[in-house]
Amino acid sequence: MARGFSDKEKQIIRNKLISAGREFFGKYGLRRTSIEDLTKAAGIAQGSFYTFFDSKEELYLEVINNEGEAIKENFLKQEKDIGHLTREDFKAFFKKILHVINTNPIIKQMFLEEEVDLLVRKIPVEKIKECNRRFVDDFLPLIKKWQQEGSVITDYRPEVIVAVLQTLYYPILHKKAFDPDVFEEMVQLLIEIVANGLVVEGSR
Repeated sequence: MARGFSDKEKQIIRNKLISAGREFFGKYGLRRTSIEDLTKAAGIAQGSFYTFFDSKEELYLEVINNEGEAIKENFLKQEKDIGHLTREDFKAFFKKILHVINTNPIIKQMFLEEEVDLLVRKIPVEKIKECNRRFVDDFLPLIKKWQQEGSVITDYRPEVIVAVLQTLYYPILHKKAFDPDVFEEMVQLLIEIVANGLVVEGSR
């Protein structure tokens, strides 16, 4: 039976598990990472894992959320330097996000179709929806700001525009379904089509 931990110990061990999760999930993905890998790295008994997380999928979601928050803060700081939004700014902004998806080991793993399928099967639907709500909550103020400045069309509600932006990530989730010779160009074209449709060029 796992021994009890003090509140301070719990916080330290939880952080160690999150750190171990970031390392192992980034290298091996969710499917190939075991609870034994995580607990060994954190220096606790395997049974003690469940004091902190209900499953390795729940830890995976925590790692993804932490990584997403750090990336979001970085991008929002960059957005403040944009000034008046142009189509080129918009395209550059989302190309940088897609670059992060392709280069950050944690985010890249999350966008592998088999990882997503496994996560969806193991994590309660409400927790998945909460992640989606965070995305919406992060981007809504940005879209509203751009609409108020006259940079983005006002024909549609901000919520609808955020939903359109979410579709930019779907091809990445299903990358295997596309011809690799055209995939990158297809994504760039998709960003260009969305930028041309949403950004009002030349308004001040």
